Amino acid sequence: MEAIDASPTPVRRVVVAAEPVTSVDVTSADMLRELSRTLQARGLALHFAEMKDPVRDKLKRFELMEAIGDKNFHPTVGSAVDAYLGEPA
Repeated sequence: MEAIDASPTPVRRVVVAAEPVTSVDVTSADMLRELSRTLQARGLALHFAEMKDPVRDKLKRFELMEAIGDKNFHPTVGSAVDAYLGEPA
């Protein structure tokens, strides 16, 4: 949140480069749910890039896919940026 507040330009989206993430437990799932809510309350979207399938499967089990949105997952950081640039401002 500090990085968002300190940004010299308006922030509309936070992209997590999730390639190093190897697992999600209940605590981290709760944190992601709260982060998603906090960002949404500020009008920001939470997106993920490069998330491994087993991690994504755990998010489904923790019912986070509905909270975050399936369209907010991208195969690469580049595709997440391309999706952002392709959206109307």
